[in-house]
Amino acid sequence: MLRFCMRGAVLALAMALFALAQGQGTVNRISITTGGTGGVYYPMGGGMANILSKYIPGLQATAEVTGGSVDNLKLIGAGKSEVGFSMVDAAYEAAQGIDKFKSGKVDARTLLVLYPNRMQIVTVEGAGINTLADLKGKRVSTGSAGSGTEIMALRVLEAAGLDGKKDMKQERLGAA
Repeated sequence: MLRFCMRGAVLALAMALFALAQGQGTVNRISITTGGTGGVYYPMGGGMANILSKYIPGLQATAEVTGGSVDNLKLIGAGKSEVGFSMVDAAYEAAQGIDKFKSGKVDARTLLVLYPNRMQIVTVEGAGINTLADLKGKRVSTGSAGSGTEIMALRVLEAAGLDGKKDMKQERLGAA
């Protein structure tokens, strides 16, 4: 399934970029902003960059390591990246100019959906954590700073009646 999604994603992106590179004698460079090296976005972005660079004449794509969704959207908004990976929660906030994007809306467009994104909440056995309410007063990783995972984690905690920044010790650990 991932192989099919990746091929479809690269094909869609290639078609969108083909006109840009066609007929020009210079090399056009694009930045694909991803996430940390331990997550899913970085290897996917690297694969896309390799395929685009190989098969689109005049195009050189590079995968860039970032903090994730929020950083990627801010880089697109600042004109420092042409393509970026993002979770839908972060993209919505960027388009609305809210929360981490209060300084201004980001004019970004969705090219494609790569895969369904799931959130898992796990703990170690014997920690006395059986419900989300049991997280109060504990150390909790909400994902790396600037990631869509962090946005989703804080939303889930808020829905459970917890403040992820006050009711627990927030750790901002990446996938690695």
